[in-house]
Amino acid sequence: MTARDDQRAPAPDHPPAAPPTEADFRNLADALPQLAWIAEPDGTLVWYNRRWYDYTGTTPAEMADHGWRRLHHPDHLDGAAARFAACIAAGRSWQDTFPLRGADGSYRWFLSLAEPVRDAGGTVLRWYGTNTDITETRAAQEALARSEQRFRALVDASAAVIWNTTPEGALMPPQPRWAAYTGQSEEAYQGWGWVDAVHPEDRARAAEIWAECVETARPYAVEYRLRRFDGAWRDTEVRGVPVLGEDGAIREWVGLNIDITARKEAEAEVERARAAAEAANLAKSQFLANMSHELRTPLSAVIGYSEMLGEELEDLGQADLLPDLRKIEASARHLLGLINDVLDISKIEAGRMTLSAETFDVATLVEDVCAATQSLIGKKRNRFHLDLGPDLGTMHQDQLKLRQSLINLVGNAAKFSEDGDITLSVRRSEEAGAGWLAFAVADTGIGLTDEQRGRLFERFSQADESTTRQFGGTGLGLAITRAFCERMGGTIDVASTFGEGATFTIRLPAELAAREEAMQAETVAAQVRAITAGAVSPQDVVLLVDDDPAARDLLQRFLEREGFRVRTAHDGRAGLTLARALKPRAILLDIEMPRMDGWAVLHAIRTDPDIADTPVIITSVVNEFSLAHVLGATDYLVKPIDWGALKDTMERYRPAGHEGSVLVVDDDPEARERVRRTLRRDGWQVREAGNGAEALECLDVARPSLILLDLMMPVMDGFAFLRALRGRPDGTIPVVVLTAKEVTPAEKESLGRQADRLIVKGTMSLAEIGRQLRDLYARPDGEPLPGRIQGLIERLKS
Repeated sequence: MTARDDQRAPAPDHPPAAPPTEADFRNLADALPQLAWIAEPDGTLVWYNRRWYDYTGTTPAEMADHGWRRLHHPDHLDGAAARFAACIAAGRSWQDTFPLRGADGSYRWFLSLAEPVRDAGGTVLRWYGTNTDITETRAAQEALARSEQRFRALVDASAAVIWNTTPEGALMPPQPRWAAYTGQSEEAYQGWGWVDAVHPEDRARAAEIWAECVETARPYAVEYRLRRFDGAWRDTEVRGVPVLGEDGAIREWVGLNIDITARKEAEAEVERARAAAEAANLAKSQFLANMSHELRTPLSAVIGYSEMLGEELEDLGQADLLPDLRKIEASARHLLGLINDVLDISKIEAGRMTLSAETFDVATLVEDVCAATQSLIGKKRNRFHLDLGPDLGTMHQDQLKLRQSLINLVGNAAKFSEDGDITLSVRRSEEAGAGWLAFAVADTGIGLTDEQRGRLFERFSQADESTTRQFGGTGLGLAITRAFCERMGGTIDVASTFGEGATFTIRLPAELAAREEAMQAETVAAQVRAITAGAVSPQDVVLLVDDDPAARDLLQRFLEREGFRVRTAHDGRAGLTLARALKPRAILLDIEMPRMDGWAVLHAIRTDPDIADTPVIITSVVNEFSLAHVLGATDYLVKPIDWGALKDTMERYRPAGHEGSVLVVDDDPEARERVRRTLRRDGWQVREAGNGAEALECLDVARPSLILLDLMMPVMDGFAFLRALRGRPDGTIPVVVLTAKEVTPAEKESLGRQADRLIVKGTMSLAEIGRQLRDLYARPDGEPLPGRIQGLIERLKS
C-alpha cells in the first residue's frame, strides 16, 4: 500500500464486527413481513418463522410431518402440492399462488417462492421459501380485469366506431372497430391514414380541425362523411377527447364516430314535410284570399245597391220599403263579417298576422267603440255604462285590432244579456316602470260554467251547442281576440258566475314592444354574416341608422324602390359596427338616438381610415302621417261605401272653379255603373275603363282629376297600371284604390309608393272614407312624399 493509499484509507478507530451467527439469521427471518420456511432436499418443511405461526395460529407440533397441507384450500391443495413436488424433483426454483387459511378461518392469497441451496458439487442441501400476501393486489387486478371486460363489452355492443390515438394524434393499431367499419387494413389507417376513408370534400376540414385540436388539447367535434366497408358514404358525428396523465400531459386521445345517416335522412324528410306543409298552407291562404275576393265582390254589390235604392226610395217618398231594404243590407254585412273572421283566423294560423302600431288617445278610442256598439246593445234593451279611470293618456298600439277586440267583447255581452247592464271599465296602471291599460267588459247575462270557460277561447267553439243554436255565431270571435291580445303583448281573462254574468278583461302594455323587437331580431352579427357570406355585395349597400322604426321603414322602402340594398341599425353603436363591417356606399344618419347619438357616430366615422370617405347624409324624418302610410299605404279603408260620405270625399278632389273628372277603372261593369250613377248625380264627369290597358288609353285622350282603381282585373291589373302611370310625365294624378282583394304586405308596400289611398271593399262606411280622403287632400304642401325625398335619392345614386 502506498502512502497515498494510507491517506485515502486511514485505519478504523474501532475493531471489525464479528460475522453473523445462525441466531442472527433466525431473528432476521422472524422480522420479515412474509411467511418464511426451510425444507429438506426432499421438500419436507422443517422450520417456519414467527410470521407463519402468527398468521396460521398453529404450533410447531401441528406443522410437523406435512402439517402445512391442512392450511391449504381444498380446491387448490392437490395442484399446488403437485407443482411443488415437480420443482423439488427437478431441483429448479418454485413459484406459485394459492390461498392459505388464517387463524380466523378465512383464506388469503399468497405468492410462494422457493430457491434451492447447493454445495460445491451442485447437490441441493436445503430449500428456502417465502409466502407473500397478495390478496389486495389480486383483488385490484381482478377488478381491473372486470373493468376491462366491461369496457370491451361496451365497445363491442356500441354502434359507434370507437378509436384511440397517440398524444400526437396518430391512429395506432389495433383499431378493430375502425377496421371493421371502414374496411381499412392496419397499415392503411395507422398514423393519419384514416383521412383516406373520409369523403374527399370533407378531408381538408376534418384534418385541419383535428390538427388544431391536437395542438391546443381541445376536444375534437366535427361531422364528415366516412366510407363504409361496402363503399357507401355515411354521415358521421365525430367526438374525441384528450386523456391526461397525472402530470397534466396528454397520454392519449379517445374518440368515437357515430353513424348519423338515418338521422340526417329523417331531418331531410322532416324538412321536405315542412316545405310541403308550408306550400299547402300557402295554397290554403291563397285560396282564402281569392275566395274573399269572389265573395266580397257580390256582397259589395248587394250592400251598394241597397244603399243606392234606399236613397232613391227616400227621394220617391216610399220610406215604407226601407226597413226591408235595411234587413238585406244588414244580412250582407253580417256575411261580410263572417268572411273577415275566417280570413283573420287564416292569417293567425299562417303566422302572417302583422301589427301596425300608432299613438292614439285611449278615451277617444273608447268613445268610438261605444258609438259603434250602441245598436247592438239596444237590440235586447240592455243598458250601457262607461267607467273611465283618471289619466288614461295615450297608447302606442295597434288601434284597429284593439278596437275590433273591444267591439267583439261588447257585442258578445249584448248578445248574451237581455234587459241587463253592460259596463266597459278602463284603468291605467304602472308596473315595473311601464304603463299598462286594463279594459274590462262586464255584463249581467247568462254567465259561464267552469267547463264552458275551459273551452271558451278555442276556435269554432262556443259555450255549448245549445248556446250556438240560441244565439248564433261561428265561435271565432274570442279566439281572434285572444290572438290579437297575445300578439300585442297582453292577455285576456274571464271571470264568471253561471246565471249571473261574466267579465272579460284585456290587459295590454301602453307601448307595443313587438314591432321594435322584430326589427332587432336580425342582429348586427347576423347582418355581417349575411354580407360576408355573399348574400349581398357591399358596394350595393346603403346603411340607414335611425332609432325611429317608422322612419327606418319609410326611407328603406323608397331606397329599395330606387335599386339600393338597404341595411338598418336601430341605434348609433349598431350603426357604427355595421358601417365598419359593410363599408356601405352611403350612410343615412339620424342625430338624436339613444346610447350613441349621430354626432358621435359621425365623429367616429370621420376618424376611422377605413370608412372616413363614406358619404354621410344627416337626415331627420318626422313621422307626421298615419302609420298605415308609413307601412306602405296611407290608410286601409273598407268598402262597401256610404254614398253620402263619398260625395264629401270627392269634393276634396274637384278642382276649384272647374268641373271635376273621374276615371273609374274596374272589370266589374255593375260596380262601374254604381259608381258612375252616384258621381254623375253629384256633378262629376265620369269615364270608364275595364282594365289597366284601357285606362292608359283613356289617359292619352284626357287627363282626369282623380282615378278610382280596382286591383284584380284581366289584361293589366291595378298594380301594373300604377307602375305604368307613375312612369308617365303626367303620372301625378291622385289614385284611390277600391278593391275586394286581400292585400299582402308586399302589395301594401307597393301601393304605398304609388297610390294615394287604399280602400278595401268590405266593411268600412263612406263617411269614414270621406274623412280620410279629406285629410289626404288637405296636405299642406300638396306634394306626395316620394317627391319630397327625391332630391336625397338622386344625390345618393350619383
